[in-house]
Amino acid sequence: MLLLVMMSMKLAAQVNPQKGYVITNENDTIYGTIDYLTDAQNVKACLFQKAGESEYKSLSPSDIKGYRLADDGIYYVSRLFSVVEEDEQLQEQLFAEFLLQGGVSLFRYYYGFNNYFGFVGSDGKEVIMRDDKLNEDLTTYNHKLQVRRQKVQEVNALMNRDQTIAGRLWKMDLTSEDLTNLVKQYDEQHCTDQGECVLFRYDKKKTTTVKHRFYVGAGISYASYDSPSYGVGLTYSTMYSEYSYSGIAPTFFVGADFQFPRFSRNLNAQVEFSYTPHRYKSNDVNSKGSHPEMTLNELAARIGLSYVLNPDSRIRPFIKGGLSLSWNTGMKEKNIDYKYKMGDNMPVSYGTGDIDHGKGAKAGIYLGAGVDISHIRISAFWKKAFGGKLNEKNCAVITAAYIF
Repeated sequence: MLLLVMMSMKLAAQVNPQKGYVITNENDTIYGTIDYLTDAQNVKACLFQKAGESEYKSLSPSDIKGYRLADDGIYYVSRLFSVVEEDEQLQEQLFAEFLLQGGVSLFRYYYGFNNYFGFVGSDGKEVIMRDDKLNEDLTTYNHKLQVRRQKVQEVNALMNRDQTIAGRLWKMDLTSEDLTNLVKQYDEQHCTDQGECVLFRYDKKKTTTVKHRFYVGAGISYASYDSPSYGVGLTYSTMYSEYSYSGIAPTFFVGADFQFPRFSRNLNAQVEFSYTPHRYKSNDVNSKGSHPEMTLNELAARIGLSYVLNPDSRIRPFIKGGLSLSWNTGMKEKNIDYKYKMGDNMPVSYGTGDIDHGKGAKAGIYLGAGVDISHIRISAFWKKAFGGKLNEKNCAVITAAYIF
């Protein structure tokens, strides 16, 4: 687990390569690969690797006019915008996301843990609104409310052909989608002399959302268990003997991988659910010369991380680990020796019988490795559970799965 934690910290610096292009200050378009990271990082620099080259170059807003991901992806342009640092308004050259181009254009950028939206008129006049989250900090609510009221009036003056702008701004959240729709409607109704407005749509699934895939499979499990010596009963004192069990059982499972592209393309969150019917005989024999038997129906959930070594290759080795939680729907032992006595002054009697341990849950850990080859996943892992009436000493599982 420590290894996985260290990997996750290291992977924060890994690239998230996306095909795209940059626009130079001379209006040339150069194609290659863009390291698409977080909003806070994208606003300051573009990490770009030109097609045919092997290293990324960090390009500032003064180096290029903008950059964009392929297939009409997210579009950033270099502009001089206002930002607020320690309540002081400053001008800084930034990469801003271009949302809409028209009689009134709209931009968005993330700076100092805040979203800013830039409304720019055809005459170059601009209004910058910061999403101050009016409901989050009551101690500064009045100040934020005053600033918001001033900015709403400035936007209303910029878009003065529609008298409903101020009222609509007060009722909506300051999000890219809501503000884009507001400005688009205004441009289409009142700015037709400026030409058709251009909406820079992009597929957020390629850049911001969690990617996922599902798989289903089966395998074999080798496990060993110990049953401790224990007593039951109040009026009658009964002591059961200890036995060890081991063997192979089938296991069936479904699972899902979740990738966070803007964090790492190598690190996945992983969730699995499995069912394993354990049916084992002990190597020991009871007083009648027969072997005790154990049955255990195990439902398990595993939550952890997997690290993929070559995410873009057809053959993708990985390691994985995490926490497991199992629910035993039925635990029984058969043909086990026990001794009992009817009372303190009565002789000890012996017998052979069964005991039902009932249901129970226990937690544990697992570590493993495997390889994905196209849509086939082959893996093996070791797991250890703690607690429970039957002590799970070790368990190794080998599986094969189909990835959808």
